[in-house]
Amino acid sequence: MKHINHSPSRRYIEVVAISIFVTIISFVMPLVWNRCTELPTDMQDWSNQEKNLVEALVPFRCVAGKEYNEVASLIFTDADTAIKQLFHFREAGQDDSSTFSSAALFLFFVPYVFMATIVYGIAIPSGLFVPSLLSGAAFGRLCGHLLHKLDHTSGTFADSGTYALMGAAAVLGGMARMTISLTVILLEATGDMQYVLPLMLTLMAARFTGNVFNEGLYDIHIKLKNIPFLEPEVPTIAERHEIVAGQVMSTDV
Repeated sequence: MKHINHSPSRRYIEVVAISIFVTIISFVMPLVWNRCTELPTDMQDWSNQEKNLVEALVPFRCVAGKEYNEVASLIFTDADTAIKQLFHFREAGQDDSSTFSSAALFLFFVPYVFMATIVYGIAIPSGLFVPSLLSGAAFGRLCGHLLHKLDHTSGTFADSGTYALMGAAAVLGGMARMTISLTVILLEATGDMQYVLPLMLTLMAARFTGNVFNEGLYDIHIKLKNIPFLEPEVPTIAERHEIVAGQVMSTDV
């Protein structure tokens, strides 16, 4: 905590500067993409939710009603809408038509993760729950695209939307180190019990991999702020010296 800037004026300037930086990057990314994709036309067997997601696509510098900008549709829409698009959008053919291309997902994923990491540390009420879901969904869908291209879309692998769900679970689980609770949350969101085993395996792998490098983000914050917290296991020093609760607690209460 000694490295945190406690000056109100400097923290205000920091928030303004980072806000301007994030705004510029978010506007430049769709400009760099500068490619228009035709809206899906054959949607007879699509659900109403999927049709509504198509209407939420952003025609940034494209012909409205006919085309959309893939990167702008991920940045300029609400995060929950973008997550639904990554989960539910269908694919058609080797060029991934009627969906987000691999290049667009990569162009969105890398700057978005960088900006989410920077913004999380400034003096505004923000979090990483939704950014973790969105970035993980983009990364998972990108992995699904790559697997389909290696397989030449012969149907060996699952749909890219399934990989988007697993990617969102992996990034969020690696950040928060939640397992059972996050599995229940995602199952409630999808409403499909067939994802129970894949989600549990993904979350356990994310938790074990994260524990190799550091503790969970919330555990780190507890220690940074010196918040009294009772660990689930007895500390080694207390177990070695047979320390009882009366020796470490204060009687002046």
